[in-house]
Amino acid sequence: MTKKKQTAKISLAQFVAIIVLSISIFLIIDLGRRAAANYQVQREEERLSQEVEIAQRYRQELLAHRTYVASDLYVEEMARRELKWARPGEVVVVVMPTPEAASQLPRQNPQTVEAGPIAHTPVEAWWLLFFGKETFPRYTRATP
Repeated sequence: MTKKKQTAKISLAQFVAIIVLSISIFLIIDLGRRAAANYQVQREEERLSQEVEIAQRYRQELLAHRTYVASDLYVEEMARRELKWARPGEVVVVVMPTPEAASQLPRQNPQTVEAGPIAHTPVEAWWLLFFGKETFPRYTRATP
């Protein structure tokens, strides 16, 4: 008597089932990866579209500001405010505190605010305006 080794035989149906199951697992994993990647792409798209909207609003503000800066109204405003110019026939008034009013101002803490020199005459005010407090002449005025 010959002993035959018994080998486990797999039927064709079982073999096909194993192959189909393997392919199904692979496809499910691939589908999950693609869904996660798609979710990330959508979030990035939303973020970028918000950035584009913000940039477009900023661009519109800049265009409006450029239009305003190119207008005669802006030129006149800057001439009046920054350069203290006036139109022909207008009078520019410069209000300066008197020495009495300057002495009545509330005293500030000298540690927090550096007090500059006080102009007592228009000449001193112009000197401070053009040359600054560093070159302000340190002399005492004779009081009448």
